[in-house]
This record gives sequence, structure tokens and C-alpha cells, in this order.
Amino acid sequence: MTQSGKNALDLAQAQFDSARATLVKQAIIISGSDKGTFRGDLLLRDGHIVDMGPELDIADTDAEIIDASSYIVSPGFIDTHRHLWLSAFKGLSYDSHLADVFANLYGVYSPRFRPQDHYAITRLARLAALDAGVTTMLDWAHNIASPEHEDAAIQAHRDIGGRTVFGHGYGSDRLFDVDRYYDQARPFAGAERTRKLLPDDDALLSSCFLGLEPPQLISLDACKREFEIARELGMRISIHIVSADRNFQPCATLEMMHEAGMMGPDVTWVHLTGASDHELKLIAETGGSASVAPHVDSHFMSPPPTGRLMAAGIRPSLSIDSANAASEDFFSQMRTAFGVERTISMSGFEERPEGFKITLDDIFEFATFQGARALGQEKRLGTIEPGKVADLLFIDTTSPNMVPVLNPVASVVFHASIGDIDTVLVQGKPVKRGGKLLADLDDVRHQAEDTIDHLFWQAQNEMPKTATRPHPAARSCACHY
Repeated sequence: MTQSGKNALDLAQAQFDSARATLVKQAIIISGSDKGTFRGDLLLRDGHIVDMGPELDIADTDAEIIDASSYIVSPGFIDTHRHLWLSAFKGLSYDSHLADVFANLYGVYSPRFRPQDHYAITRLARLAALDAGVTTMLDWAHNIASPEHEDAAIQAHRDIGGRTVFGHGYGSDRLFDVDRYYDQARPFAGAERTRKLLPDDDALLSSCFLGLEPPQLISLDACKREFEIARELGMRISIHIVSADRNFQPCATLEMMHEAGMMGPDVTWVHLTGASDHELKLIAETGGSASVAPHVDSHFMSPPPTGRLMAAGIRPSLSIDSANAASEDFFSQMRTAFGVERTISMSGFEERPEGFKITLDDIFEFATFQGARALGQEKRLGTIEPGKVADLLFIDTTSPNMVPVLNPVASVVFHASIGDIDTVLVQGKPVKRGGKLLADLDDVRHQAEDTIDHLFWQAQNEMPKTATRPHPAARSCACHY
């Protein structure tokens, strides 16, 4: 045992009882703040960080003392854009083009989703995120066909207990029948309903408004009305921007929205692969935030604009987008974002300012603090500092892939795996202990398998021949009888 003291418990013995203080001793703490990275102590109480330092001496004799000398303690990762319902299509789009995905995957199966399917897949996907250390995420729910579908997805989040922003979305018919809805803003009553269900932006489960990109999916006037609705209700806005018109030709979408007075600090702009450098500067000038999806952007569109955003004065957040074409672990997103930008900036494929350099500290910040900022939660989340919420990861440093730890940030970004995340705390309460989620995984899996059976294996004769299908060998694993 190290300096932790004779009364210190192993991490596996810790209770993390919110009714008493917890003193975490001699961990490697990556604060993500100006306090830097150091080996030291962390005092938690009532789900918050109370104190931290190289060696804390507390008078609270009732505090539970934990020896964390074999762990890195990190802020939880924050995913600012993930379509959880698409986890039903896990792995089905890696060899596809985006048009095929929309036509032969989403277009075929999204109308088949029942409320219970949203519940089952949302619960499964949120647990997968917690397992991977994503303590906070924005659920970009853009296949909500009815209030019952929305209620089912929200209930899944309540039952899991992670920290989630639920996005007030729309039915998939808005994506596939654009002409019908093009000039129609979604009604105020629908957004108001979501906001009344989830009114508190500081709660474990809160809400935001999901926009539709003009002029591709909605007219500029209708989109402007939707932004006005969101702002009347005090909801932050998240919107995909691929800078294409209705014919998928390049379009200066952000310039149009800027001229219409729609940009502002309450908007997170997602993807941005087609936006010009000038448009990115407009985001910076209006105080907006950005979310890049390194895997999906690279796979379906073009390299994520991480470096271009930085050059424009924007510190982006990271997101997974969807499990049909991206790994669900955040380590992969950090590695992809770092590797792609290093290749671009060092090769000269795109112009960068003189002296430009992306660092591992940048990437770690994008995965944590900048995620909090994109969700309007930077005062509460994203770093380890006194007064902030205890959304924390305990990463085991003793596995062969982690030894030796010479640069803790590099160890997290490039060497850690989901299996190395021993404990995950959300507001001081464990959702993962000893490398295992604290949930009834058999029930979660069985409900998800019922959905997979319904979506892919039942009534196959009703599906078009072009429909994307699972491999036949998967059926015995994906379904139970």
C-alpha cells in the first residue's frame, strides 16, 4: 500500500455512499483544467468534487478512504451527438455509401420501429456508452414517429441513470418525404411537450431541440420558425450541417442562416464537413459550438473539420454519431480525430496557420470539457475541479496495454480500452464497478433481441430486395425463440 494509509480500501471495496464523504487517495488525476495532471487525492461528497490536491488531510473521520494508486481518474467522456436508435443497425454500414444507407437501411427499417423498440435499443445503446466511459451524451433522436415513441425512449434513459440530453426530434418521414413537409415548421406543441417532460437543464435527464438543415430538408423560413420555437422554450439547439441543397449540391447553408439572424451561442453545429472556413468563423463570431464525428465524417463525407475549426477559433466537441458505421468507444473517436488531423496538417493537404499543431491535450479536452460547453454545462461538467459534479472514470493502469504509464493523457487516449475502465461514476453514484455494468444485462439483451427479430427476421417477404440485411449466420445469435 502507498501513501493511501492503513485504513484505505481497495477500489473494489468502496461503497461510494453519497451520504458520506469519499476520499480517493493517490490516483493519477487528469483534471482537464489549469490544475493539470498530478498524483494526488480527491474528496467527493453528495455527488460533487469537494477538494483535491497532492495530499489531503481531512478531519472528516467518517470519510471512506480508497487506495486509488493503481488508477487514472479522469472526467467522464461527453458525446455531443449520437443517434441511439441506430444501434439496432450496429455494423451494417461500414461497406456502404451514405445514399445506400438512407435508402436501403434507414428507409426500410425506421418505419418498423415500435415504441418498445425505441425503449429496448435506447437502453442497450446508453448502457454501451456508459460501459465506454461516456457519462454524458446528447441522444439525437430523429426517428420519433409519435409521442409514444418519445415516451419510450425517455423512459429508457430514466431506467439507465446516465446523464443524457434528449433531443426533441422528428419522424423519419421528414428525411424521406421532404416535399411534403418542406415549408412546415414542427408545431410548438410538440417541442413544448418535450420541454415540459424534461424542463431542467441541470437534471440527469434534460432536453434540447434538434434542427433540420435548410435548404436540404426544410425551407429557411420554416427552419427559422423552429429556431424561434426552441428559443421561446429556452431549449438549446443541435443541427446537422453538411452544406448541401435539396439536390445534394454544395450550398453556403451557414451564410444563409447567419444572414437570417439564426446563429448564436445556444446552437451546436454538427458535422460541418462542407462548411467553408469563412462559415466556420461565423460560428466563432456568434459564440456557437461544434460537434465532429471523426469515424462517420471520415467514412461517409470527408475528413472531420477538427483542424479547420481550431484555426477558426472553435474548440470542437466529439461525437460517435451512430453505431451502424462507428465504434461505440470514445477512445476510437479520439484516436481517429487526432490521427486524421495530424495527417492533414503535416502533409499540407489543407492549409493551416503557421505553427499550427494539434496535441493530445487538445483531443482530451474535446472529449471532455468542450463536450460540456457544447451542452451548456461547462460550469458543472467536463473537468475535475472543486464544485463540479463527480462524473468520473477510474481507469486501471495495471493491464499490459497500459504499462508503463509515462504520459497519463497519452495512456488514456491511445492505450486504454473499455476493459480498462474499472469504475464509472455519474453524480458520484457507480454505474459500472469492477469492469462490469450495474444493470440487468440479460433483460437488456433479451429485449434488444426481440427488437432485432422484429426488424430484420419477421415479414422478410415485405421488404424490398435491395434492403440491407444482417448476415444469415447472425440469426441464431441475434434472436431467441
